[in-house]
Amino acid sequence: MRKLAWTLTLLGVLGCAAAYVARVPLLTALGSFVVSSEQPREADAIVVLSGSVPDRMLEAVDLYQAGYAPRILLTEERSRPGVDILRARGGDIPDKHDLNLSVAEQLGVPRAAITLLPEPANSTVSEADVALAHLQRAGARRVLVVTSKMHSYRAGLIYRARAGPDLEVIAVASRHDPYRADRWWHSRGYIRRLVFEYQKLIVFHLRDRWLGAEAHRVAPETTG
Repeated sequence: MRKLAWTLTLLGVLGCAAAYVARVPLLTALGSFVVSSEQPREADAIVVLSGSVPDRMLEAVDLYQAGYAPRILLTEERSRPGVDILRARGGDIPDKHDLNLSVAEQLGVPRAAITLLPEPANSTVSEADVALAHLQRAGARRVLVVTSKMHSYRAGLIYRARAGPDLEVIAVASRHDPYRADRWWHSRGYIRRLVFEYQKLIVFHLRDRWLGAEAHRVAPETTG
C-alpha cells in the first residue's frame, strides 16, 4: 500500500509539473482557436460588425483603401437602455454606427461608398441576417466580414451557416485589436471575454446554427 501511495503521489507531482511546463502553449492554443486566420481576398463588399470601435472600422478602411472591395456595409444596433429618454430630454450621444461612419469619413472613405443598413440588429446572428439579405439581393458572390480578433472565428461560422452556398464568406480579424492569444490570461478582462466567447460558441453549435432567421429576433442580446 505504501509503495502504491508513493507511486500515485509521484505521478501526481509529475502530472502537475508537466501541466505547469505546458501551460503557456495550452493557454495560447485556447486563445488562438477563437481567432480567424483567414486572409482577405477581393470581394463585393466589406461588412463591419457592430461592437468595438474603432478597431473594426480601421481594418475595414485599410481593406477598402487597398482595393479589396468597393463598398463598406454597416448595421444599426438597437438603442441602448436610456438613450431614447436622453434624447427626449434634449440630450444625445452617438450610436456606434455613427462613430464608425465618422471614423471612415475622417480617413478618406467617401460617404457614397458606405451603406448603412436600416434594420436594427441586436446580436451577431441577427446582424448576419440583415447584412446577408442585402448582399444576396445585390447578387454578391464574396464578402469580407470584419470584426475583433476574439469574435472572428465565431462570426465566420455564423455568416457561413446563414449565407448558403452561393455567397463566400471570409472572416477577417482586425489587426488593430490589441488582443494577443499568447498573453490573454494576464488580463482579467480578456479572461472574462474568452470564457464568454467559448460559451457563445457552444450555444451556436447547440442552438443558433439550427434556427431560422425569425427566431433570433425574439430576445435581444448584446452584439458581439
